[in-house]
Amino acid sequence: MNDFLIPQFQWNSLSYLTSRAGRVGTQELTDLMESESLTRNHFMIVCALAEFGAMSQNDLAKHSNLNRGHLVAYLDELAERKILERSVDPTDRRRNIITLTAAGKKFTARATAAAERSEAEVFGALDAQQQETLRSLLQLVALKGGETR
Repeated sequence: MNDFLIPQFQWNSLSYLTSRAGRVGTQELTDLMESESLTRNHFMIVCALAEFGAMSQNDLAKHSNLNRGHLVAYLDELAERKILERSVDPTDRRRNIITLTAAGKKFTARATAAAERSEAEVFGALDAQQQETLRSLLQLVALKGGETR
């Protein structure tokens, strides 16, 4: 019997290792979101609103990379918790404008801080230059996979 805990294939697999780092690197965020009965998709929504400001549901779907049909349910859950609010667009009454509330801004700050702490702990094994190199390489992979910034 050897001392290895995982098979060699997984130890050498970029997909396995990045998935594992992602899981561990977001654990504190995951715990926070689960304690609020929310998901990472909810986190994506509040981050998009925090960064880009109030926007239509259609634009929010684009900025959060979520299906518009699923987005409505996520927005309903966030609105119930007073994290965001919907208002009718004064220039087009058929559209809703989505805005973070003051409570939503505080929640987003807490969730972002949790994500940053987990990431710092996991990637603290790398120096700043190594972290930037890894980030750049993963961004290239994401771009090839169709992700856009």
